[in-house]
Amino acid sequence: MFRNSLEFAPRYGMQNSTPKRHAKAVIKSGAVVQLVRIPACHAGVAGSSPVRSAISLRFPSRPMPQQMKIPIQKFDLPLWHHFDVEFSLIRLDLTHPHVSGNKWFKLQPALKQARLSSHTPLLSFGGAYSNHLHALAYAACQEGLTAIAIIRGEEPSVYNPTLQDLKRWGMQLHFVSRAEYAKRYDLEYQEYLKHKFGNFQLIPEGGSSAEAVHACARIWDVIQQDQTFPDFLGCAMGTGATVSGLISDKPESVKVIAVPAIKVDHTTALAMLNDHWLKSDLKPKDGFQVLAGDLPYARISPMLAALWQRLFACYGVELDPVYTLRVYHRLSRMLLQGAFPRGTKVALLHTGGIQGLRGSIDRLSRLANVYHGPLPI
Repeated sequence: MFRNSLEFAPRYGMQNSTPKRHAKAVIKSGAVVQLVRIPACHAGVAGSSPVRSAISLRFPSRPMPQQMKIPIQKFDLPLWHHFDVEFSLIRLDLTHPHVSGNKWFKLQPALKQARLSSHTPLLSFGGAYSNHLHALAYAACQEGLTAIAIIRGEEPSVYNPTLQDLKRWGMQLHFVSRAEYAKRYDLEYQEYLKHKFGNFQLIPEGGSSAEAVHACARIWDVIQQDQTFPDFLGCAMGTGATVSGLISDKPESVKVIAVPAIKVDHTTALAMLNDHWLKSDLKPKDGFQVLAGDLPYARISPMLAALWQRLFACYGVELDPVYTLRVYHRLSRMLLQGAFPRGTKVALLHTGGIQGLRGSIDRLSRLANVYHGPLPI
């Protein structure tokens, strides 16, 4: 047991990258985590040095382990300093090196159910860089469970680091066409999968279920209580389970801002959240804002690539370009538009996903090099 400290997990593919100049980063004491040795068969990840220690991966019957406390890390970025608005990251990505961020919470209900029937395989869906499948593969390996992945797109001749990890951790990979993948919610297609693979426990794409929404509502419980909650919290929205859970149990003083990671209008994004609240029998609390998504999923523009590169290289802010980078960009735009009064605190929920960087660093660098213009930092 280590008190008053929290070990930062080695970042995927970034071990040799040293930020040239760091912004002021403050993590208050009080974090209590449990560190354990990971068995050698589980420790290695493609494109990364072996992880020597990590927060214990245990999915108890209780909603969350009581010893887990997530820090709020403040960054003194020039743009935010100019407007006298405090910017922070809520470091949910530190929950575990492989089951990081919101995935830790979303997978808990499914794994709890799986332990009751250990011989029933787990089956889920995702893309070739899926953070959800990556977390599920590791958790299933740790729990001794069989896991099956239905992966969108043709099987590549060379596996990327994410797929290498899935294979190494024993997940069965089945690649399907995009047309077939689009049927993943159809009951008839799910019956076809049962005929093909036998009985299985279905975990929806992204791990999003009514139970997962309830689990994500507990994120507030693990943020260090000796730190003041922000006035505004920005959170990425993929399937919407994490954001809907956060909004349903948020403190009254916090306004949650949902930033879609897909190209979608405001009305459709709000309908996605309403669907989660209906199915989970939860109600939203007042004080939230749902933005429209302005880019297709996983689309990275040269400006966003340059923003990602500058944030990490100069200020030590490492974000996932598919989800959390978009949140930062939208929050900074809101800052420039006067949405955040002087003296207020704005935080970004870091939902993890850094493992996907291993297959996209070169692409990000190429895109960043063609951008010439201002960046909101």
